[in-house]
Amino acid sequence: MTDDRWERLEQRIADIQSGIAEIRTIYETHSRAIERIERTLFGNGNAGLCTKVSAILWMSSAIAGFVAVLLAQAIASWVGRG
Repeated sequence: MTDDRWERLEQRIADIQSGIAEIRTIYETHSRAIERIERTLFGNGNAGLCTKVSAILWMSSAIAGFVAVLLAQAIASWVGRG
């Protein structure tokens, strides 16, 4: 191989190494971001966002059911008087 070809090969290797370094930096940043998101969603030992939303939905369903029962009783007593 000629010196020119060796220099081009070395330059390509340097470019590849530079690209790998950039990818590692991006990967570490994304990895930390994903860990923060998972901690927020699932709580990491505490009540996370998913648990809180689920609890709110259960409470809303219970309240809606209770209101429906009260409404049914009110309608039944109103129709019974008529």
